[in-house]
Amino acid sequence: MPVPLDQIAWLVAHRDRIARYMFIPQLLVASLFLGFAYHTGQVHAHLLLRGAHAQGRIVAFRGVRMSSRTGSRLSDTDIVYLPLIEFSADNRVIRFEEWKGTPSDSGVGSFVSVLYDPADTSLAMMDRAAWNWLPWAPCFAIGLLLSLAGVRGMFSLFRSLSPASRSEIRA
Repeated sequence: MPVPLDQIAWLVAHRDRIARYMFIPQLLVASLFLGFAYHTGQVHAHLLLRGAHAQGRIVAFRGVRMSSRTGSRLSDTDIVYLPLIEFSADNRVIRFEEWKGTPSDSGVGSFVSVLYDPADTSLAMMDRAAWNWLPWAPCFAIGLLLSLAGVRGMFSLFRSLSPASRSEIRA
C-alpha cells in the first residue's frame, strides 16, 4: 500500500496546530473513561470507602445465560454461575447475588468476606481484595490523567493567545 506522502507532509507542516488542539480529543476520551468508571464503580467505590465488613456464606449458585458474539458465529451462549451469599447484619439475615465471580474455587457452604453498607444493607458485595477495583478503577485513573492533560492543554492554548485574538474569539 503506497504511503500518502502529501498527507504526511501536511501533518508535519501543521504539527504545532494539531498539538495545540489535542486537548479536545483528550477531553472527549477522558469523559468516556470517567463515565464508564462512574457507571460500573459507583456502588463498589461507595462500599470500599464507607462499607462495613462481615463474614458471609455461599448458600447457592444461580446459572445465568450469557450471550456473546465471537468470530464468525452469530451467538455463543455460556452459562455463568453466580454465587448467592448470605450474611448477618443488624440481627437480620441478608441474602444477595454477587454479579462478579471469585478467583477461588469456593463452593456451597464456603465462607467469604462481605462488604456492605450499614445504612442500606441491600448494597453488598463479596470482598475480593484487589479484584474489587476492577474494571472501574483503572478506567477512572486513565480518565483522570487524560482530563488533567486536556485541561492543561486548554489553559496553555488560552494563555498563548494574544489579547487581540482573545477579543476576536469573544466577538
